[in-house]
Amino acid sequence: MAPATAVPLEKHLPRTSTGRSVPPRIVLAKVGLDGHDRGIRVVARGLRDAGFHVIYGGLWQRPEAVAQAVCDEDADWLGLSLLNGAHLTIVPRVAAALRDWGCGDVGIVVGGIIPERDVAALEEHGVRGVFGPGTSVTAIAEALKAQVPLADLSTDEAPAEVRARIEMSRRLSAIAAGDSPWAANGNGRRSRCIAITGSPGAGKSSLLCRLLKGRPAGKRVAVLACDPESPITGGALLGDRIRMAELLPDRDLFVRSLAVPSGSQGVTPELGEMRTALGEAGFDLTLVETVGIGQGDVAVRRLANKVVVVLQPETGDSVQWEKAGLLEVADLVVIQKSDLPGSDRLAAEVHEAVNLSRHRPGHREVPVLQVSASRNEGFDALRDWVFETSMDSGPASEPDEHSLEE
Repeated sequence: MAPATAVPLEKHLPRTSTGRSVPPRIVLAKVGLDGHDRGIRVVARGLRDAGFHVIYGGLWQRPEAVAQAVCDEDADWLGLSLLNGAHLTIVPRVAAALRDWGCGDVGIVVGGIIPERDVAALEEHGVRGVFGPGTSVTAIAEALKAQVPLADLSTDEAPAEVRARIEMSRRLSAIAAGDSPWAANGNGRRSRCIAITGSPGAGKSSLLCRLLKGRPAGKRVAVLACDPESPITGGALLGDRIRMAELLPDRDLFVRSLAVPSGSQGVTPELGEMRTALGEAGFDLTLVETVGIGQGDVAVRRLANKVVVVLQPETGDSVQWEKAGLLEVADLVVIQKSDLPGSDRLAAEVHEAVNLSRHRPGHREVPVLQVSASRNEGFDALRDWVFETSMDSGPASEPDEHSLEE
């Protein structure tokens, strides 16, 4: 089936004042009970290779959760994969949820088994393209890129709370693009920041989800999830939020996916300004998940108040971690999957390594916690550290403001 007639998509920052183009952002999700994700993953990879920033939301999503993702991600497009025949029920619900979140004008495209007779009904609910079986990813990318960016989306009819959230989301986009026309509001409030770092596959996203499930009532938390940007196409596959999708919708939780250029040592260099934007918006704490990092990638120490280093058993001994430099920047070390063999030995070796100088004046002992999702162990202690200890009196020194500009 050929794509439906394209309608120009309004995009707030098609090109920055410095001339830098802004990659289009698309949220991909499967709403409802459809449990097949092979096709949508192929599309996600293809759009990434075509230069899109692709936020993959995962399976079994609720319309309200998808709408919040579109709002917080400042997405240009929402792509729905529907194979269960429920498109005439699901699409209207998603469109209504988008309006509730102030994103009613965001472009919706639908892929899957959609009868030709139903296309007109979907277009009435804001669908701007329908892609049936056999449509190539290249054709999808070309159809989306053919849209002509116009002016800012209007949010005048949205509630004040929604308008404020959308403006904050747009501000983060501008900061990430190096073009921030918004001035600080002068309240001087910066969200406190804890970075969660470690090697690829250490389980940082899953740890974040467990951590957020039990956060104290009334705490407004923002998550900045960093994934690598392709140095060749400028595209990115941003998949960290898939682990946190079950927590949404939640208006006190903000999750934003960030594409980090190579050479940035695992975290967006604009983190300082983003913390200011989130603090002014009323968020108490910002949790940053870094790109999976390796030896020498320790710049996050300059950009966050506290650093949590996540390790796994059987992935190296204490000498390897000391050589990597990660233990030097740690305020807390978490041994993930502590039910695996070797966890106790690794915890003992790491504790000794990070506290070799514990007898020196002024040394702060670095705790080592073991957690296990399969046994549901250790997470209470981790939450206590993150939401209490880390927010008491702050770090020994605030990150250097000048270093944030480098």
